[in-house]
This record gives sequence, C-alpha cells and structure tokens, in this order.
Amino acid sequence: MGKRYNIMTSCDDALVPYVAVGLTAMAQNLKKAGIDFYFLHSRVSSKNISMLKDLCGELGNEKVCFHEIFVPHAELYSELAKYGNGWAGEAYYSLCAHLLLPESIDRVLYLDAGDTLVIGDIEPYYHCDFQGKSLVVTGGRYKLLEGKLELFDTADLGDWEEGLPGILRGIFNSGSYMMNLDKMRKDERTLADYQYLCGKLRELLGKDNHMIYWGDQGLLSAAFVGDVRYYGFPQIRNLWYMPYNFCLWYFDQMTKQPDYSPAILHFAGTAFKPWNGTYPIFLDKFQNRDRIRSMEELKNGQAGYFYLWHEYAIMADRLLQKLGY
Repeated sequence: MGKRYNIMTSCDDALVPYVAVGLTAMAQNLKKAGIDFYFLHSRVSSKNISMLKDLCGELGNEKVCFHEIFVPHAELYSELAKYGNGWAGEAYYSLCAHLLLPESIDRVLYLDAGDTLVIGDIEPYYHCDFQGKSLVVTGGRYKLLEGKLELFDTADLGDWEEGLPGILRGIFNSGSYMMNLDKMRKDERTLADYQYLCGKLRELLGKDNHMIYWGDQGLLSAAFVGDVRYYGFPQIRNLWYMPYNFCLWYFDQMTKQPDYSPAILHFAGTAFKPWNGTYPIFLDKFQNRDRIRSMEELKNGQAGYFYLWHEYAIMADRLLQKLGY
C-alpha cells in the first residue's frame, strides 16, 4: 500500500456517528491507499473515541490508522466562534492544525465532520502543488475585473463596500481544503494571530456583532486571502467547478449532473442533512424519528447523493454492530 493520505476533522459528541459513516466511505473509495485519520476534539466521550478507533481497526488491515488529538485551550476557539454566526468552537480547531499534528506531516486534507463524504479518487487534489500558498481550496468567490474572474487579494480587505464583506462571507467553502502545514509552521502562525484578527474585525464592525464572519470559512478567508490557491485556477474560472468539495447547492441552479465526477461530496445548501432523510431502512444508530424529512423536499439531482450516504451508513451500522456498538 504505497499511497497514504493525512485526513483530519474535528467535532463534538453529536457528530461522531456521522464521522463513522465518513470513515466507512473513505475505506471503500480509497482502496489503494492508507489513511492516517486525525480526529481533533476537546470533549468527545471516551466511549465514542473507542468506537471510532475500533471501527478504523475493522475497516481493513491498517487501512485507516486513527489518531486522537486532544485540543487544549478549547475556550479560546469557542470565543472565536462567538462571532462566527453560530458554528461551534470545534469548527475552528483546524486553525492550529500545524501546531497540533505531528511535525512530520507536511500537508493534511481537512473535511467537515458529518456532512462530507469521500466517494472517489482524491489524489489530484491531495497532491496539488501549493505554489507557495498556505491553502488549496475550491473557489467560492471571485471578483470581476475587466470582464474576467480574478482572485481576491489582501488589498480587498480595505474595500468595505464589496471586498471585505465578500471575504468575510468566505472566498471558499470550508467543507474540504488542503493545508500546507510546513508553510504555516515556517510562518509561525499561532492562535494569538487569529485572536488578534478577530479583535480588529470586532473594532471595525462592532464589538457586539455576533455575525462578523461566516463561521470558520469567513475567518480563514480573512486570515489567508492572497495566500490561497483555487484548485484548477487559472485554467478553470467557474464557481460550479467543485469536484473535491461538491456542494449540493449546485442544484439550486443546475438541472443536470456536472461534467466531472465529484470525489468529495458536501451536503451543504440542502433542505436537511442526509441523516434526516426517509429511506427504506431506518437506522437507529444514525437517525432520529422525530427529525425525519420527506425526500420530496430535495432539489432535483440531490436525492441520489442522499441514498449514497445511506448505503455507507448501512455498511457502518453493520460493522459497528459486529463490534458490539
């Protein structure tokens, strides 16, 4: 098994069951690679940690190696989250991945816990040349210059009319992105840098404003604008091109499947999350009967991806039952 991927996520106990589904999908779709899975947390129960670790052991002979990373100073991330429109502090743990993960790791793929799913080959994305940038992302926002889509840069932070608001909404969607850990270490970034940025934004936009940036992606965008590579750019300048962070809001405007094969799904922009769907088989481990929704609420084109999630949930359920969970 020559290939190995470093993949990371972070969450609390509520999302742990869906992480199990994501791990099952990774093992099924990255068959020719080993996976070092880094799970960042500060308050997940020992039972759930054991469950994830045991599941990884059941997914194949050293196929997925589970690494628990306990995040110190969780209250500081929660403070950042206060100004991010409602996301929990766990969503911000990736900010210091370069300090939390082993120094031997030069890059890592971050995935949102729960609502992302690896369904294809990630090698082109994972090994994409950073070109000296800190992040490789799926472009989510461009600026129009002389009829051409271009990237935001640090100068746009000073444009209070269009530049700064757009950046704080997010120049990329944070469901999936590659982090250049080596560069972040060399740049000596620390949590204090993000605290300082948050403080300055609060001074500019109002200290009592709890919607200063759009979650982690807004804060990351403000911190790294000009230091981000859009995957496929400049050859591809297209908001709908997102093979490695295929957000299902794609179908808000598109009526047919994309002309590329999505490798990482992101259940973003849908009427509900996949674990709330109505399927032929109800899974007690992953679903709540009080929150079940009709698949008719979904946009045309979305339901097939929901049923795919359900297939992996069934696989995960069987494995966990075998392990006694």
